[in-house]
Amino acid sequence: PLARLTGSELPSPINAGLYGNFRAQLRFISDFSISYEGFNISFSEYNLEPCEDPGIPQFGNRVGFNFGVGDTLTYSCSSGYRLEGTSEIICLGGGRRVWSAPLPRCVAECGASTTNNEGILLSPNYPLNYENNHECIYSIQVQAGKGINISFLAFDTEASHDILRVWDGPPENEMLLKEISGSLVPEGIHSTLNIVTIHCQLGTLVTYQIAWAHELSEIFVSRNGDGREPGDTVIFQCDPGYELQGDERITCIQVENRYFWQPNPPVCIAPCGGNLTGSSGFILSPNFPHPYPHSRDCDWTITVNNDYVISLAFISIEPNYDFLYIYDGPDSNSPLIGSFQDSKLPERIESSSNNMHLAFRSDGSVSFTGFHLEYKGNFFFFFFFFFFPVLKTFLSVNFNLLYFLIFVCLVRFWFCLQV
Repeated sequence: PLARLTGSELPSPINAGLYGNFRAQLRFISDFSISYEGFNISFSEYNLEPCEDPGIPQFGNRVGFNFGVGDTLTYSCSSGYRLEGTSEIICLGGGRRVWSAPLPRCVAECGASTTNNEGILLSPNYPLNYENNHECIYSIQVQAGKGINISFLAFDTEASHDILRVWDGPPENEMLLKEISGSLVPEGIHSTLNIVTIHCQLGTLVTYQIAWAHELSEIFVSRNGDGREPGDTVIFQCDPGYELQGDERITCIQVENRYFWQPNPPVCIAPCGGNLTGSSGFILSPNFPHPYPHSRDCDWTITVNNDYVISLAFISIEPNYDFLYIYDGPDSNSPLIGSFQDSKLPERIESSSNNMHLAFRSDGSVSFTGFHLEYKGNFFFFFFFFFFPVLKTFLSVNFNLLYFLIFVCLVRFWFCLQV
């Protein structure tokens, strides 16, 4: 019991329901001897103090925003990180509000084994520097009959000392695809087997970030040619918004009893910034639809014909902690149309000229899928707005004259556009 009371001394107030059961029970027991006046008790409800905000782990996500007794919070990590600790914590009742477990952490491990079709591999402690003298082995296995495409998003090692080796299958097969060292971001690697082993010998404070996907070249790419026999050629083209990394034409070759694509199949990536001059197109956050990298500054400039303005439509944007800035002009010194970071967006954004500038800024914490935008150049009908008051005055004078003037003006205006 919370309290056991007897005698004639007035007790101090008692708070019940501290453990979240929201009930209180009073039991009175009298014996067979002397009886007194008894008791007169008043009661009222009160609000239980909530637990403190436990926060969100770096590189992690949280579901749940209520911290009252009995409330539950669920945690997960960004791609490439492993949750260390419990994924679910509950606010416990009692005299002092506490969570059922400490806040979990999101860690980038040294080595891992996965059978997912796509994902991210990170150096230990990424994006911070890892400790010395690490030896990490990563194994990726996909469906039999599929290959694995590996692209490097970031790479920085001490040349000739810290080495990353990529094997086609297990290392005992002795089929080394590539040996990498230094700070230059390597080109993509394509396996011939459904298993890839990555072996890292690390001795200095560096980082790497690797993405993989089975047959990645076919996800955002259209291909011309289905042949897989020696001498067959395949031509690749990226979906709108993506850029082709590598050669667009590859040929199947045979070396002894193994078959290779020469050169390696290309990959399609969503670039970080660029200059767009087409009459229409798409803009994607870097690595879309995968999470964009941390601490990136990406700038896009859209330029269409002089007699056009730009209409921008949001196909998708994910709520996040990073901002997309849109400017009405060719650079960030132009008037700011707006800054966006969530799903509350206007249906359409339109420029006042033939230029529009977009700037995306991501910090070093959580990353999300990002955004997918479509832009179009629209013809600006300034001629009609300028001359409409003049034409209107003729309306009350002569309908035939009005129609004649409209016809002549349209013909002349179209002739000027062609010149």
